[in-house]
Amino acid sequence: MNVREAITNRRSVRKFQSTPVPDEVLFEILDTARWSPSPGNSQPWRFIVIKDKETLKKIVAHAKYGAHLINAPMAIVVIATPMEAFSWYNEIEENKYAGAVVATTLMLAAWERGVGTCWVSIERKKVAEILGLPARHEVVSVIPIGYPEKIEPHNDNDRNPAYIMIYAEKFGERFPRIDKK
Repeated sequence: MNVREAITNRRSVRKFQSTPVPDEVLFEILDTARWSPSPGNSQPWRFIVIKDKETLKKIVAHAKYGAHLINAPMAIVVIATPMEAFSWYNEIEENKYAGAVVATTLMLAAWERGVGTCWVSIERKKVAEILGLPARHEVVSVIPIGYPEKIEPHNDNDRNPAYIMIYAEKFGERFPRIDKK
């Protein structure tokens, strides 16, 4: 699978098989994710693998649209850490954006291995308390992870055409229409 295939074929998975992802595969996914880009190569992220259903139930209470978390065999929590050597980056919260990038890389690395994921928005401070995070560490997302029960292919109509999203030089100035599909 090449990068374009991984990106265009990846699906948000909310229904999982009960089979857990082996620790070796989880490690491969997380080891791949750690290669994500970050400001100054600061790598301001950590991961928590959660397999305990009681912990997942506590988290679900703080995930308005995340009830499917409880049906996943496990979840990975992506945490943004302070960027110690880069105080200005902390002021503009670059660590959170780096956390979103590593979460995306994690989801693509999982998909390449036949493992499904889904971004879940949560009440970050409540989940941080549940997980006992140190001060200045923030939850980016809780990502359910497991083998998909079923995969529905994308429909081309699910996405806006590229040409309406791309501008030249400043907002509103259309980029030459190369893709008019």
